[in-house]
Amino acid sequence: MPSQRIVIIGGGFAGVACAKTLRKRLTPDQCEIVMFNRENHMVFHPLLAEVAGASINQDAVATPLRQTLPSIHCRTETVEKIDLLNNSLEFESHDGWIRRMTYDHLVIACGRIANIGMVPGMADHAFPLKTVGDAMVLRAHLMQQLEKAEVCDDPERKRWYLSFTIIGGGYSGVETAGEIQDLMHVSRRFFRNISEDDIAVRIIHSRDHLLPEISPTLRQFARIKLVKAGIDVILKTRVTLATAEGVRLGDGRVVNGGTLVCTIGTSITPVLERLDVPKDRDRLRTDPDMRLCGLTNAWALGDCALILNAYDKQPSAPTGQFAERQGNQAAENIVRVIRGQPTQPFYFKSLGQLCSIGGHNAVAEILGIRISGFFAWLLWRGIYLFKLPSWSRRTKVAFDWIWELVFSRDLAHLKTDQTTRVTRAHYNAGDYIFRQGEPGNNFYIIEKGEVEVLRAKNEQGEAEVLAVLKEGEFFGEMALLESQPRVASVRARTPVEVCVMGRNVFTQLSRSMTPLRNILIDTVKRRNAAL
Repeated sequence: MPSQRIVIIGGGFAGVACAKTLRKRLTPDQCEIVMFNRENHMVFHPLLAEVAGASINQDAVATPLRQTLPSIHCRTETVEKIDLLNNSLEFESHDGWIRRMTYDHLVIACGRIANIGMVPGMADHAFPLKTVGDAMVLRAHLMQQLEKAEVCDDPERKRWYLSFTIIGGGYSGVETAGEIQDLMHVSRRFFRNISEDDIAVRIIHSRDHLLPEISPTLRQFARIKLVKAGIDVILKTRVTLATAEGVRLGDGRVVNGGTLVCTIGTSITPVLERLDVPKDRDRLRTDPDMRLCGLTNAWALGDCALILNAYDKQPSAPTGQFAERQGNQAAENIVRVIRGQPTQPFYFKSLGQLCSIGGHNAVAEILGIRISGFFAWLLWRGIYLFKLPSWSRRTKVAFDWIWELVFSRDLAHLKTDQTTRVTRAHYNAGDYIFRQGEPGNNFYIIEKGEVEVLRAKNEQGEAEVLAVLKEGEFFGEMALLESQPRVASVRARTPVEVCVMGRNVFTQLSRSMTPLRNILIDTVKRRNAAL
């Protein structure tokens, strides 16, 4: 049995780098490494805008963790609670039950989650760009807007379909605007009824300049190139309201458009929000060696942590190059602790910054040298190509880029609409629909037949029939509303057909429809009294 268990929460740049370095330094006999990540792949975030703009395919930026980390135990369960005092964590397992795992060292590298609800209406009407799924949905939407505009006979509505507003002028916002602009204009020749004047792409940014992370000279170059490409840049203005038709700005102006992309707004993950440790602006505070303040075996890396860089005494930037170095250095420090050696503070000098701005142009600052234009774009592509974590992904991305230089971007897309969010199920007489003590995941409405509600009466498990429910009645709401396991079993009394509503749909409906929620609450009270 391994003498140590190291648990890593998060499979991004920091978590993967940490796992790789740990495995190089510690054999499987010395250390068991477990990684929790909700997705089974690592996302290469710098290229998400290119996925949305159809420059590359979505699978090129998603690297399977099991193939990248073959000697690491990868798990996709969601960590629900971290118990730092008892060196353990709780996670929701495959069957919905909460299970516990202990650790010798814990590495928290779960990043941050998108939070676009800071502006009223933004969460309802804007597209985020945080995951591969976000990029795929946005890409499908862009194609649909082109198709709708092509057949629209109302000129004003056509311009609305082809009006794209990007909130945020950082790296993601600028790269997304450039990709959308390129996609629209290179694809326009395949659409008879779309002219260049119909297309409008704009960036809205609250500061007085774009790309605050790079030098003023490169910022100015980027803005000039964006404007020259036809992208409208609105600075020193905040969005105060988002609607289905567009956005309202702080100065009272209304900017209409059929597509709103929000690249700003992140928040701490729920499991870290519940963690009782020192925080600074929702980031976990760490000691110089990246351990959580006051702890000896818990470490925090990447976007979720506030790590002072010993190089310049400033907080580390939330970028991939910093996250990778933090992962490597944290792994080295963990090895030092295991071997009884002193740890080292995080120290890293930034190699530079890169940003694509569309039209085969980019801005870059590498080792103090500022580059812009086509050569910077080639450099941007070359560096990111070799930063991809595997040769299979590098080959895919290189092929997509070469294809895009020679041929047009692929206008085909798979619709992401789900066919149904509510399902139906059949049970024969005597079948259990669910049993007492199981976690509650679904809400049921009887369409045909009868069911009986049962509760174990004694230690021998003899069941007591509490109620018989018939067509038109419902069950399963108690566990969902009260967030508790099932308090009774439900069994089909006759052959029965039920409508099954998942937890998320049930929650949305019960929150939105007050009369329905009141009925459900009254039903819960009556059934609790009967129990």
